[in-house]
Amino acid sequence: MTTTESLAVDGVISETHSRTTVVGSAAGRHRAGANDGEHAAYRLTLGRVLRSEWIKLRSLRGTWLGLGAVLVVMVGIGVIAAAVSINRVASGGGGGPRAEGPLATVLLGANFGVLLLGVIGCLAGAREYASRMITATVAAVPRRWPVVFGKATVLGAVVLPVALVGVFGAFFLGMATLSRGGAATVALSGSGVLRSIIGMALYLAAIALLGLGLGIIMRSAAASIGTLIGGVIILPGIAGALLPASWSEILKYLPTNAAASFTSVTPPATDLSAGAGAVVLIAWVVLALGAATVAIRRRDV
Repeated sequence: MTTTESLAVDGVISETHSRTTVVGSAAGRHRAGANDGEHAAYRLTLGRVLRSEWIKLRSLRGTWLGLGAVLVVMVGIGVIAAAVSINRVASGGGGGPRAEGPLATVLLGANFGVLLLGVIGCLAGAREYASRMITATVAAVPRRWPVVFGKATVLGAVVLPVALVGVFGAFFLGMATLSRGGAATVALSGSGVLRSIIGMALYLAAIALLGLGLGIIMRSAAASIGTLIGGVIILPGIAGALLPASWSEILKYLPTNAAASFTSVTPPATDLSAGAGAVVLIAWVVLALGAATVAIRRRDV
């Protein structure tokens, strides 16, 4: 091979090597760009967390059975209570609707709805700990606080409409039953009636969120349900009956007593105002969810 041919071959090899290097670099950049695109496409967002929590909640048959039971209990007991009050009048038992008034009679089922929605909230918070699915959840959402936010948002969005349908259904069907029996009724436009109905629905949703917070904090469905029913729902009534009257200024800040200020048409003068009661109840919900957020961020799952 001559010197010229040798130089030409060397030049071709050098050029081929250069082209290979350029093509390889371009391919590497393309793969890197594709990987960046994939990471961007699957980047964790709050919307995806909400969608995940919605799938978890709606995919469980118990959720819909529980919400259906809430509607049946609230409306059914309201109508039954109205019918019983009519029978008391017809038989000479007197009294008609309960002493608190027709609205309290038809919304009697809400007391049972509180229990059911509280249980649903506790299960929504503690269920993943029992199945150990919480480990996958926090692995997918390392910052963890969006998990609590997502659960609370989805649960509230599901429970509140059900509570509204339940209380309005109980009101209209119960009042229709009272009217057919000739008993006293109240109109939706009556003083404080609409506020009490909407307030009852908000109270029901707040109890569900309190249960959610307790479920996450205690990581046990049984423990959280027992705490909610005993400490939040039953304790205020027992404490009011057993403790001296001087404790009334403290007891009215408990969740159930605070809610009574805006769920009753004519709350006792010793209760908080409707606005103050709503603020206190919201504060309890924020406290429970805030404690749940701290717990899920600081504790191992």
